[in-house]
Amino acid sequence: MKHSDYSLIPTFVAIVEERNYSKAAKRLGISQSAVSQSVTRLRDIFKDNLFTRGSHGVEPTPYAMDIYPALANSVESIAHMLPEQRHFNPAKCQRQFTIAALSVFSFTLFPQLSKRLFEQAPLASVKTEPLFGQDMISLLRTHQCDLLIEAESNRYPNLRSQVVMQDKLAVVCRAQHPRISGSEINLEQYLSEQHVIHSQPEQKFGYLGDMGIAGLTERRVAWQASGIMDMLPLIAQSDCMGILPERLASKHCQHFGLKPLRADFLPAQIVVSMYWHPSRTNDPAHRWLRDQCLLSGQT
Repeated sequence: MKHSDYSLIPTFVAIVEERNYSKAAKRLGISQSAVSQSVTRLRDIFKDNLFTRGSHGVEPTPYAMDIYPALANSVESIAHMLPEQRHFNPAKCQRQFTIAALSVFSFTLFPQLSKRLFEQAPLASVKTEPLFGQDMISLLRTHQCDLLIEAESNRYPNLRSQVVMQDKLAVVCRAQHPRISGSEINLEQYLSEQHVIHSQPEQKFGYLGDMGIAGLTERRVAWQASGIMDMLPLIAQSDCMGILPERLASKHCQHFGLKPLRADFLPAQIVVSMYWHPSRTNDPAHRWLRDQCLLSGQT
């Protein structure tokens, strides 16, 4: 690639992220014909078609997706070296941040995060998205989503991550449960009861079922709730059991007439991490958002 061809890289990145020549041209402030000419030159340079026409725009080829992360990272790194980008002022930020997460974080992490954002960045806004049913890696790569927050796993080897908080799990049942009188429960007792779980469409064993916790695939599920707070009144009005994060259980069990139970078959700790695409690492606004998530998880 010649030095004069380096100016084509932002065009390539914009097309991958917008999936549309017209939108890429508008974003870059150039004509659509200029974008098309750039694509022709890029195809010659990389010896690949790069983009194919689709029903709603264009789709990157596998090769284009292979080279996208490095090129996007270089474009973003250069942009953040500009004087206007070096000093981020949250009080003047008017950006909308999008975070994909489980509903449980609306009751544990997000209240503290919202407090910090409302105080420091009153002009900014946040949109939360459900974690399931979407290609999260693609949404993070194309900057349609800023952060993914969930229990730590090795499902995202190509993303950057940082631990936000730790929690424990507790089994909960109604306070007057006819067969559970103490404050502990073993696996045999647990499996002898019916259960309410937090799940999404096409999930057979619920969110926790993917974490390898002993016995969860054997339990008798009586009700699958789409939100974690939906579980509480269901457990309160039945002899069913559920598993909740301790932070949530400690705040809401008494209100619903429930009691938490210690269970030695549950993991000692659940580690929660935030994940993001490497191209966002040096973005000052994104870095500030990550700092606020980190501080909120420590509260």
